[in-house]
Amino acid sequence: MRRLTVTAATAVLLTAAVTLTGCGVLDKATDTPTPTGGAAAAASSASAPTRSAAGTTLPDICTLLTKADVNRLTGQRVTLMTNEGGATSGARFCQWQLSAGQLDVTVNIETRDQFDVQNKDAKQVDGIGEAAYSLAGHLYVYAAGKVVDVYATSASTDAANLKVEQRTAEAVLPKLA
Repeated sequence: MRRLTVTAATAVLLTAAVTLTGCGVLDKATDTPTPTGGAAAAASSASAPTRSAAGTTLPDICTLLTKADVNRLTGQRVTLMTNEGGATSGARFCQWQLSAGQLDVTVNIETRDQFDVQNKDAKQVDGIGEAAYSLAGHLYVYAAGKVVDVYATSASTDAANLKVEQRTAEAVLPKLA
C-alpha cells in the first residue's frame, strides 16, 4: 500500500512538472517568455527553429509578435505568454493571455491539397493569403506551404474577433516567408 501511495505521488509531481514546462511569464525588459519552474531546458529547445521532414523551418511563433504588437492587434493588455513551441517538427504554437480574452497562433506545414479538405461549415475569407476560411471561431490561412491558425477571444463579437484574427495573420504571414 505504501508503494502505491509513493507511485501515485510521483505521477502527480511528474504530471505537474510536464504541464508547467511550457509556461512562462513575460520579462518586461525583453518581451520574451521567462520559463517558470524547472523548464529552462525545455524552453531553450522550444525557442530554436523547428525543421520539418520536408526541410521547411518554422520559427518560434512567440518571437514573431512582441507584447506591444499583441496589445495593438487585440486592443487588450498581455498578461501572460505561453511559449509551448510545438510538439512536432511541422507545427509551432504560442498563446497570449490578455486582460480580456486570449490570442492563439499556430503554424503548421501543409500542402494546399491538405488545406483544401475543409469542414462543410467553413466560411471562405477573402483577401488574405492564398486561401483562407473561418470555422468554429478560428481563422485558417494558407500561404506558401504553411497554415496559420489564429484564434482570438479579445473582442465582444465573433465578427470583431475575426477582424483581430485577420490583422494577426497579416502581421505573422510576412515573417514566415
